[in-house]
Amino acid sequence: MEGDKDNKSARGESINFPPHCRLAGDVSAAEREGWREAVVSAGDHLKRVLDEYGELGFECLLEELDAETAAGCTECFKAGGERIFRVYVRRQAGCG
Repeated sequence: MEGDKDNKSARGESINFPPHCRLAGDVSAAEREGWREAVVSAGDHLKRVLDEYGELGFECLLEELDAETAAGCTECFKAGGERIFRVYVRRQAGCG
């Protein structure tokens, strides 16, 4: 499984994630590679989540989701025009 090196979204837009984060090209092998699903989030909450996981020594792998097909309630995300991401995490090498 490889992350998209230039962090281009499904829409082709560039996204600025913190250095410990990357956008996933394909998450089918995530579990085998030690990633575990942590949260589905968007907007300011997503930024706080990514910052906190980084402070705790985790890498983050993000999968962009379509609001229309994402499980659970996404009405607030859709109303705000926010992009939704599923966040996978694993410990950074050399941390804890």
